[in-house]
Order: sequence, then C-alpha cells, then structure tokens
Amino acid sequence: MSTPTATATATLAIPLDGLMLTAPQPEMLSQKNVESVTGIPARVFLDTIRAPGFPLRVTKLGKLRLVQREAFVAYLEGLAGDPASRRDAEADERTRVAAVLAAVGLEPVPCARTGRASTPPDGASGGSLPRKQSGLVRR
Repeated sequence: MSTPTATATATLAIPLDGLMLTAPQPEMLSQKNVESVTGIPARVFLDTIRAPGFPLRVTKLGKLRLVQREAFVAYLEGLAGDPASRRDAEADERTRVAAVLAAVGLEPVPCARTGRASTPPDGASGGSLPRKQSGLVRR
C-alpha cells in the first residue's frame, strides 16, 4: 500500500545577474586557454614550454601546444617556491650557450645587465666570426 505524496509547483524568478555558471577546468592547457585559466599570456606560455630543459611533456597538434594543466600549475608553483632551482636552470642554460659558442670558435663576453645594448669591453671581439678569404671567381 503506497501513500500518495503531495507536490507543489512554484515559479521562481531569478535575475540573470544573480546566476553564475562555472565550467570545470580544462584537463589540458594550450596557448588558446592558458590566459583564462592561469592568467599567463599565451606568448609567455609558449616561451616557457619551448625553453631548453622544460620538464613536462608537450603534445603538438598542428600549431597548438598542449600540456597537462595540473602538471603545469605544479611546475609554476615549484618555480615560485624554489629560487635555487631557477638559478640552477639559468646556470645550465648559460653552460649550454657557452658550449654552442665554443663549438663555433667564440666565447661569451660578460657585461653588466642594464636592459640596453652595450659595446663590448676593450679587448673583446664582440662575438664576431673569424674572417675567411672569399673563394669567388669573377667571369
């Protein structure tokens, strides 16, 4: 024997500015959605994931670059919390740059970081390549 249940019907008026719909966070970040999710501009995102030694897997779909959102946020938090690892990464990059320069017969020239271009110190070559005699023949 079932008991009848009473039902009531009502109309509720809610102003549109009183509603807020939220979507779940995307699983993957790309240059198209990274700014809305993290606040990081697309250019900074692309420079970060293309930097030598970037530890996360980057999926390439045409020009679109995708990384896992949770892993990328954890990576950023790690950078913010550990300045020593950032210094180590910068030192590693300087070492790689010095190796590339040495492979072509050049050496890095230390100069003060002023934010502006400067002339090399006296005695420095300024990073120019050694000159070779041209082997062109005129006809």
